[in-house]
Amino acid sequence: MKKLSTILLNSVLLVIVSCSSPAKEIISDSFLESTDKSSAYSNCLDNCLVEKSLQLNKEISEPDEEKSVFQIKGLGCKSLQYGTGFFVEENIVVTNAHVVAGVNSPKIFYEGNGFDLEFISFDPNSDLAILKSENFSQKPLKLDDAKEGESGIVVAYVKDGEKIVTEVKVREKILAVGKDIFGQPGESREALSLEANIELGFSGAPIINTDSSVIGVIFSRSRGVSSTAYAVQSSEVRKILEKEPDLIRSTNCIP
Repeated sequence: MKKLSTILLNSVLLVIVSCSSPAKEIISDSFLESTDKSSAYSNCLDNCLVEKSLQLNKEISEPDEEKSVFQIKGLGCKSLQYGTGFFVEENIVVTNAHVVAGVNSPKIFYEGNGFDLEFISFDPNSDLAILKSENFSQKPLKLDDAKEGESGIVVAYVKDGEKIVTEVKVREKILAVGKDIFGQPGESREALSLEANIELGFSGAPIINTDSSVIGVIFSRSRGVSSTAYAVQSSEVRKILEKEPDLIRSTNCIP
């Protein structure tokens, strides 16, 4: 059986401005960005610069699924935090935990209007947060498992609210191990290595395959390889949806 590649987190430094070979270890020196081609795991793409690629960052036709994806913003401990989220149930929204960590009143935005979100669950290990919208809902997206080599799209919002739809390819399934978003010891989590170019605000954006299903949630990029990005697998979304709600650390500030 083919073993999952492994990404190792060594240290944590997160500043949000909104922000296959067996047992391969790829070490990151910070949460902001990796520092070379072998340093691939980082958890805050919202503070990273992105080099454009004509092949992978070109805009493509907007699918119907984009109507289920929206920008999320809120005032965090030190600054405005922003990212992307999507509906996975009628009133239930998924985004990255680091997008809403320390945010008292996160909002989801539609046509310039903000709608309040309430925390349901928060997992700093998988970097996922589940929120509920009482006054705004859209058609939920279904979850599916990723296949290595398959292509899809990412639907995301940048800081000014502009929506971007860009292409992505799954390179391989990997196992990310190390510290959580607060720098505490964490458990392994299932992730994806991607061929994709991402921009500020892509945190929490869904990867949608050709069957219109979400196979992953964008959380990071590699600085050393501009066309390499990372996502949490949809299996981790299922886990947090099925677990008992846990909000103990949702008010914590990112170091």
